[in-house]
Amino acid sequence: MRSLYVLLLISYACFGQVGIGTNTPNSSSLLEISSTDKTFVPPRMTNAQMLAIPNPLISSIVYNTTFNSLYIYNSFGWKNMLETDNSNLICKKSGGSLTVSNNTYYNFPLDNSHVQAQNISTYEIISNGKIRIKENGIYMVGAQLSVNNMPSGTKSYSIAVFKNGTLIGLLNKNETAQSSTDYWGTSGIMTFSFSINDEIDIKYLINNNTSLSLVFVAFSFVKIN
Repeated sequence: MRSLYVLLLISYACFGQVGIGTNTPNSSSLLEISSTDKTFVPPRMTNAQMLAIPNPLISSIVYNTTFNSLYIYNSFGWKNMLETDNSNLICKKSGGSLTVSNNTYYNFPLDNSHVQAQNISTYEIISNGKIRIKENGIYMVGAQLSVNNMPSGTKSYSIAVFKNGTLIGLLNKNETAQSSTDYWGTSGIMTFSFSINDEIDIKYLINNNTSLSLVFVAFSFVKIN
């Protein structure tokens, strides 16, 4: 009889409700914590420690001390709980010169000093036109540039995306035929699958022998999934 009583207590402990700070947890709660002067503290760790967790369960929660934010794990990986929209990066500048030469790609002349918007938990700007990705996902990448002194004649051009040093897509590729020196611009957009620690280069090519005067240059990333 005593053994049966102990078994019933164990069964209740395993399958019943648990209350901390309350003896009457709500009927819909498996675990209820109640306090007016104490807090609930999840595991605290750096971003590197979080990413090193092997096979985290969906809905796992940690406090990321690198980015000072709560993170939750879902089917797409770790997600900053403060981000209420699609994680994005926008860099832009106006004026200056654009280095060009025949059949040569150059990185977009945009770095940390040209940031308009940035989710630092998703993107790290390494150098001009080079970005390190910090979250697995599908990204929409766009780029634009314009100059005010494109010379006359036919000039081929392209805007390219490189991943880890390999060309993976052309946002735009065409020829411009100017009848005289004039304003010219181009833009493009594509979607790509990126993984954690992928290094992305946004590059341009304009077949011209002398540098051009920029009106503006910009690129953007939006994590869409």
